[in-house]
Amino acid sequence: SGQSFIMQLKAFANKSAVRTTGRKAVVAFAKPTKGWTGGEGGAQDLDKWYGPDRKLFLPGGLLDPVEDVPEYLDGTLAGDYGYDPLGLGTDEEQVEKYRVNELLHARWAMLAAAGIIIPEGLQANGADLVGGTWFETGAAMLNGGTLNYFAVPWGIIGNPLPLFAVVAIEIGLMGAVEKFRADGTGPQGYSPGVGKFESDIFEGVDPLYPGGPFDPLGLADDPEVFAELKVKEIKNGRLPMFSMF
Repeated sequence: SGQSFIMQLKAFANKSAVRTTGRKAVVAFAKPTKGWTGGEGGAQDLDKWYGPDRKLFLPGGLLDPVEDVPEYLDGTLAGDYGYDPLGLGTDEEQVEKYRVNELLHARWAMLAAAGIIIPEGLQANGADLVGGTWFETGAAMLNGGTLNYFAVPWGIIGNPLPLFAVVAIEIGLMGAVEKFRADGTGPQGYSPGVGKFESDIFEGVDPLYPGGPFDPLGLADDPEVFAELKVKEIKNGRLPMFSMF
C-alpha cells in the first residue's frame, strides 16, 4: 500500500546517509530541516508523490490505477504521475534511461529560462544590451551588432564580441562540459562549505544527485526533504521544457 511505501521511506530517513566532503566519504546522520521562515520544516505529505497511492495524471474517477497505469511506473521515481500513453518506457531499465535524459534536459531548460528572462529584464531597465530579447539577439548580431558577453545587473563589462566569437565560446564551453560529464572527470573546483575539491570527489555517488559541492547549503541532508526536493525539481524543470518548446 501507499502507506507502507511511505513508512519504508521514513525508515530510510532515520538511518545514516552518506555525504561526500572533500576527498573522503563520511557518515552524516539525517537531520530535520527547518523551514525557510523558521518553522519546523520537513517534507510534507510524501504519499502524494510516491507509491501506488500517489497523485496521477487524471483524477481517480477518470483513471483506473491498475489498468490505466503501466506496471513499470510504480511511484518510485520523483514526478511519476503514471503517464506514458505511447508506452515508451516498456520496462524499468528504459524508464531509468528516460529519467536521466529528462532530468538533464530539465536542468538545462531552467538555466535557459533564466538566460532568457534576465537579459530582457536588464535591457528593459536601461542596460545597454544588444538583442536583450532572446529571439532578436541573432538578428541583431547578424546585422553587424556585437554582444557584451558578461552583462551584470550593476553594469556592462565592455567586451564586445562578434557572432563567430560567441558561437565558438558556446561550442567550446558546452563541449568541455559534456566531455567532463561523459568521462566523469574534470578540473579542480571550489564550493562553499567544501572548499577546493578534485573530480574524484564524485566517485561512487549518484551522478544525477551527487550532493557535496552541488549542495553547499545542505538542503538534502534530510532524506525526506530530499525526496520532496526531487519532485519539485522535476516539476519545475518540466515547465520550462514545455515553455521553450
